[in-house]
Amino acid sequence: MTAKPFSLPGRTWTVLAVVVATLLGSLVFYLHSPWGHGDVDLYRRYARAFWLGPHAFHSLPAEYPILSLLPFSLTLLPPLPDDVTVYGLWMLLLLIVGLLAVARREAPRVAETCGVYLALGGFGTVLGRFDLVPAAVVAGAWWAVRDRRFVLAYTLLAAGTLLKLYPLFLLPVVVIEHRRCLGGPIRSRPPRALVGGVALYAGAVAAGFAVAWLLAPGSWLDPILYERARPLQVESVPASLLWLSGLIGFSVRPDHSFHSYNLVGTLAGPLSALSLLALAAGCLSTYWRQARGRIGFGPALVLSLLVVICTSRVLSPQYLIWALPLVAFLERGHRRRWLGVCALTTAVFPFGYELSSLHGTGAPAYPEPFLALIAARNALLVASTVGLLRSVPAAEPEPRRLVGSVL
Repeated sequence: MTAKPFSLPGRTWTVLAVVVATLLGSLVFYLHSPWGHGDVDLYRRYARAFWLGPHAFHSLPAEYPILSLLPFSLTLLPPLPDDVTVYGLWMLLLLIVGLLAVARREAPRVAETCGVYLALGGFGTVLGRFDLVPAAVVAGAWWAVRDRRFVLAYTLLAAGTLLKLYPLFLLPVVVIEHRRCLGGPIRSRPPRALVGGVALYAGAVAAGFAVAWLLAPGSWLDPILYERARPLQVESVPASLLWLSGLIGFSVRPDHSFHSYNLVGTLAGPLSALSLLALAAGCLSTYWRQARGRIGFGPALVLSLLVVICTSRVLSPQYLIWALPLVAFLERGHRRRWLGVCALTTAVFPFGYELSSLHGTGAPAYPEPFLALIAARNALLVASTVGLLRSVPAAEPEPRRLVGSVL
């Protein structure tokens, strides 16, 4: 029997064309502006230092794991003078291929929603950052779990962790779903297939860091230490709480370090500690609810990711790229609250930054409306996360059992 040819409705082609045109506009008018391509320049420096520098093959990125060098190297391929356009077109190609895959795997309407979310919420970041790469890898892990291909799911999660560390928090969600598929009493000894899957993930991640240690013994842990040392980035939820503390008399002041704009002040330490506790409590609560059958795999994965984003001390605008496709997968269409989160995120970056003259390396000064705009976005983001938790089904149907499977 011949497979039915894949085709998209005209409306989907129209929406995707508008998405591509919008992002091409971002590439031409924003990424090529004087302050729009700083991250692409940084990626190019990292790639050149690793492949062509005086310490070739021993110079690793300071804040990213070792596999990040793969997308960074796209700034050098082909070796044209305009590396910003080269890199932006690579990311645009990945986006187009990804949206077509979403249309085929999920539904054309879901692909439309993904495209609209990413163009609206990532106008200044989708083509100028590499976060689309780990987001695509995590989406692949989502589909692998749905297909009960757990070897592939663990492998993709490991690759995602070595690109950008956040997929580490999604591992328990995959493990719980794998255990559920294998059947048997939840408190019994873990099946060999489950142990093998976790070992595969752990071994792949350990191998990545081992290679980093062999290449650069003094800096292989830098991606972890770098994140731990950072202050509250101005766009994060804890930073918005710190700003609000300044309105009632606590000391709050701007800071520019670690390639980002931040806030420091009297309550920065306690808020950092509380954000860490909130991260642990939110993730553990999600894992527990999933293990008890109160939420299914998809909601647990998306909620874990949103908890990481909402509680992090750093909330760069590109972080939404991690979550928006999965939100569209889960909700099967657009929701006004997420459109609002996307619109406010782009209002903050790049437009709020530009209007506030926040670029370069000088000492920052944040206008109050800029900080209020960030706080409004963060309030809507947290409310949307809670709304998603309340709107998802209580549990998913029983999974297809894995009979005689190794992994």
